[in-house]
This record gives sequence, structure tokens and C-alpha cells, in this order.
Amino acid sequence: MNSRIFYILPLLLVLPVAVASLGYQWQWQWFPLLDLDEIPAMFAYSLTLTIDEIGIAIILSLLSVLTLFKWRRRRGQYIVFFFCLMGALGSAFVTKSVAKQFFKEPRPYIVWLAEEGRLTDSNSFYAQLPKTREQWIANSVSDYSEDEVPNWLKLHWQDEVSYSFPSGHSIAAMTIASFYCLLLAYRQRSKWLIAGLSVWAVGVCYSRLLLGLHWPVDILASSILGVMFGSLGAGAFIFWDKRELKLAPPKG
Repeated sequence: MNSRIFYILPLLLVLPVAVASLGYQWQWQWFPLLDLDEIPAMFAYSLTLTIDEIGIAIILSLLSVLTLFKWRRRRGQYIVFFFCLMGALGSAFVTKSVAKQFFKEPRPYIVWLAEEGRLTDSNSFYAQLPKTREQWIANSVSDYSEDEVPNWLKLHWQDEVSYSFPSGHSIAAMTIASFYCLLLAYRQRSKWLIAGLSVWAVGVCYSRLLLGLHWPVDILASSILGVMFGSLGAGAFIFWDKRELKLAPPKG
């Protein structure tokens, strides 16, 4: 594998996300931007679902099969692969969880509902327990019509009542994309597969903006962290694989 991929990958994944932050400085308004009852909003929601519990399990399973298919066998290979992947995702999860409690940034849709007069203010909202926050959201959006805020988004907002910074979906998508892109490049697999995986991760990040769940800085920071954790995990597995290759007895 050409080592340049380690430098190209951050540009491939992070640079498109950075555009959102630049646009925000130029007064681009990401939410509410879409007509929430239209197909583009549903497409954004479908991207978000790929990082939910079921979606992420399917994504990880498919990518692992594609990556490990016909790989030269080593003792403990699957165990090392699992720990490298889980180490990357676990680090991303812990970082995300700690940062949310430290920065305590309100989500865009919370600010929007407060501006619409449907919530008192974000400070009062986040002073409540999660179950109470969910009920407050349910009450505040109950009389929105399906054309204004679809039921699927109302339910999604009720599930996302934690703080905004950073984005858990974005950091997970970027960790996964960078981890598997590096391993696929190491195995010299299709460049189109690597490009498609990158587009998917960037799409997940933008879906969080368009649905009112995160600010541009949330997804930018998450992208940087995700690429870092994913690259470290993939780098560890590649280092192990190369070491095992050197230690393997010569054939014949």
C-alpha cells in the first residue's frame, strides 16, 4: 500500500465536511433548509439510520467480509482485527460521550423550537432528566402537521435529547470509513469501493446537519476525531499483519 493514502484519506473525508463550517461562516443556514416532508429529507434520514444499532451492525458485517475475504490467514487474525476495530470505535464512543458532558452544546432543533416559542429555553430543557426532555419534545411538536415536521422526524428528535457537540453518528461513520478505507487500500481493492465508502461517511455527516441534530462544528470535529481513531485502528492491524508476514517461515 502506498503510504500516501494516510495523507489523502483525511482530505477525502474531512475536507468535504469542512465546507459546511465555511458555509456557516458565510451565513448558510443548514436547518431548517429542506422541506422536511420531501424525498431529500427522507434520504438524509435513511443515511442517519445506517449508524443506528441495526444499521451499524449490517455495515460492519458487510465491510468486514469484503475486507477479510481471501486475506492470507494468520493465527489470531480475526481476534486482532476485532480488537483493532473495537478499539477504534470504543475510543470514538468514549471521546464523544465525555465531550458532550463537557461542552453541553444544545442541538439546533432545540434552539429552533425555543425560537418558535415551543420551548422556554435550551438551559431549562437540558436541566431536565432525559425522560422529561423526551416528553417536552413530544408535547412541543405534537401540533405540527405532517407537512411541517413528519412523524418520523418527531420520533427521531425525541430519541436525540442529549447535547450536540460532538456528533456520535458522524464520529462513528468517519471512524468506520477511515478504518476500512485504509485496509481496503492496503489490500489494493477497488478504488470505487473506497470512494463510495467515503461518500457514505460524508453523507451521514451532512444528514445530521439537515435534520437539525448538529451544528457544522460538531460534524467537523467529529470527522477529524473519527479519521484519527479509524486510522490508528487500521494502522495497528496493518502493522501486525506486516510483522506476521516477516515472521512467517519461507515457503518450500
